[in-house]
Amino acid sequence: MKELFERLEILKSTDAITENAHIICHKTIDAYVSQTEAANYQMLITHLAMAVTRMERNEPLNAPPPSIMKEIYNSPNLEEAQRRVKWIEIECRITIPREEKEFLYMHFVAALTAKREE
Repeated sequence: MKELFERLEILKSTDAITENAHIICHKTIDAYVSQTEAANYQMLITHLAMAVTRMERNEPLNAPPPSIMKEIYNSPNLEEAQRRVKWIEIECRITIPREEKEFLYMHFVAALTAKREE
């Protein structure tokens, strides 16, 4: 997990992410990432930090390709991914736009799938 926190510090120190994005990512790591799973969550945490920053800076949002989302929406891990994204919204008092939710679903599904395969 040390690597995840270090990555966030670098992004914050270079103003690539906002303070709020930094806080939200720390809460998410504390809630969902174990030491042994940290590598599986690198893409998710980076994307979450950038997504929150894009939302706060009113930058354009893009959704993942429909072909990828079709696979994600058929994943047995989708429900858990959706619960986790909802937790982020509630816990951090933010509303995540659909485009960013879909990316987060994708990253959570990938991390959860990797855990199952270990």
